[in-house]
Amino acid sequence: MKFDTLTGISRAISMHDKEQTIYLIDKALEGEQGKHWQRDLLKLRDVIEYGAPRFKVFAEKGNIKEHFLSFSSTPIFDCPGAGECKEWCYSLKAHRYPAAYCRQAQNSWLMYSVEGWDTIARELDKFKPDTGVIDFRLYVDGDFRDLDNVKQWFTILKNRPWLKAYGYSKSWNELLQYSKFNDFPANYTLNLSSGSVHGDDIKQAMKSLPITRGEFVAVSVGYKVKSTMHNDRLHQRELRKVYGKKAFTCPGKCNSCTVKGHACGSERFKGLDIIIAVH
Repeated sequence: MKFDTLTGISRAISMHDKEQTIYLIDKALEGEQGKHWQRDLLKLRDVIEYGAPRFKVFAEKGNIKEHFLSFSSTPIFDCPGAGECKEWCYSLKAHRYPAAYCRQAQNSWLMYSVEGWDTIARELDKFKPDTGVIDFRLYVDGDFRDLDNVKQWFTILKNRPWLKAYGYSKSWNELLQYSKFNDFPANYTLNLSSGSVHGDDIKQAMKSLPITRGEFVAVSVGYKVKSTMHNDRLHQRELRKVYGKKAFTCPGKCNSCTVKGHACGSERFKGLDIIIAVH
């Protein structure tokens, strides 16, 4: 499937244009030989047409990088604060896989309606544990796309204290708008993601928010980095040298960085930059 074709579908979804989205999916299916793309685009078409999910709304455990519950939506189009990160967005690599793309697109579509939000909440409640809490990464792909999106998610989190949520965001204007009139959920931790369009003034304002742990920075080291290198000590030493100041290096696999859980969701790492090489 051509990248430009998927971009067109994503753009139509971001405009909540049902007719155009269905038209573009139908056009994409014309002559498509990949059986998995045929299968999953038809399922996505059903989502747009009827509103009911055809893919899992939440990923449980997920890929090799994730070990807990997570939610994703469409990258770039759901990322109002995206800047230079568009040039190396990791999420776009997943668009080689039809199910991954279609699940992101489905979730973006669901968040445009009251019925869609009801579905998201209902699907989330299926994971409620009998006791204790579960880790939840809000937005592996995508981001808070507007103020309403922030309000919806934070209401969901406030009503579900059994979630220990965290995420990475560049939607700083939207979060600052929310902070003017609303309290943040106590069970959400924010990492300020690098590569945004924002300046230092907004970054400093974000650092003062009670939910903010610190910065998560993607560092260019001048050579191609494979994901298997993130946990290599020699690579980590070089990464810290390039970064030039005190930081904690991400090993690339969530929840593997410390014996007490992941640093990105921990108060123990509050104020400390966490870094990873652009890959």
